[in-house]
Amino acid sequence: MLAPASYHIGCPVWTCRDWIGTVFDRNVESSDSLREYAAIFNTVEANSIFYAIPPLANIERWMAETGPGFKFCPKFPKTISHERRLADATDETASFLKVLEILDHGERLGPSFLQLPPSFNSNNFDVLEKYLETLPSDFNYAVEPRHITWYDKNDNEQRLDDLLQRLDMDKVIFDSRPLFASEPADEDEASAQSRKPQTPVRKLALSQHPFLRFVGKNELSANLKWLKEWAPIINKWILEGKRPFIFTHCPNEAYAPYFARALHEQIKKLNPLMQPFPAFASDTKTVEANQEQLDLF
Repeated sequence: MLAPASYHIGCPVWTCRDWIGTVFDRNVESSDSLREYAAIFNTVEANSIFYAIPPLANIERWMAETGPGFKFCPKFPKTISHERRLADATDETASFLKVLEILDHGERLGPSFLQLPPSFNSNNFDVLEKYLETLPSDFNYAVEPRHITWYDKNDNEQRLDDLLQRLDMDKVIFDSRPLFASEPADEDEASAQSRKPQTPVRKLALSQHPFLRFVGKNELSANLKWLKEWAPIINKWILEGKRPFIFTHCPNEAYAPYFARALHEQIKKLNPLMQPFPAFASDTKTVEANQEQLDLF
């Protein structure tokens, strides 16, 4: 696992069929995906919690399958954010906080992130403020606003930033610029462009856990411009003593681990003392194949 000494980097999921035989060993069972994933990455978006809170026994198993330093970043359930729209969600919030308590007790909890509905705009500021103020300060949180009114570079944006800073919370940075920089190259990219938002990018850390969700193209070389742009910013956060959480997304999640590794390599160029990225199964096979060829000679 990438040592969590400086920052956390991972993917939105810990299982993907296309990782078998590439990122993971070909003999890995699907039930062992989290264990294999956590041997490489040190964080993951727990997006599944957005759709349903799992049995607490599942949470206990997640912790048992990951090592010290690994962090889950649970997404607030949609029943709270999109259905209740942060109002009258006391019971739902209590259930979610129970998950956070268990993960925190097992030292596996990273920042939880609250994704606001696309239609939840700055006119709903009071509702957002009231809800955030009810959350226990024991945990770390990040808020992902999606409506354009939160990005007016004026009163609305400043008001939100001030609120989050006062509560020691971060604002999720959602950067989908690489995805939309050119026409889709395949059906996966076309689908992603139809679903993903294009919120303005603010390279600002409001608290100690900058939270970046970075959406790229499947073709990694097409993302290089933005990898080089983000690397010095992330490295600066690290040098300032912050603990960034970075999540790489691709239209086809088969490429997300390689996107994460490419970003890490760009950061390592600026920070040579940072440890190398752990090897993927395909890397080991390449080395073995090369060794076999050498042995023939």
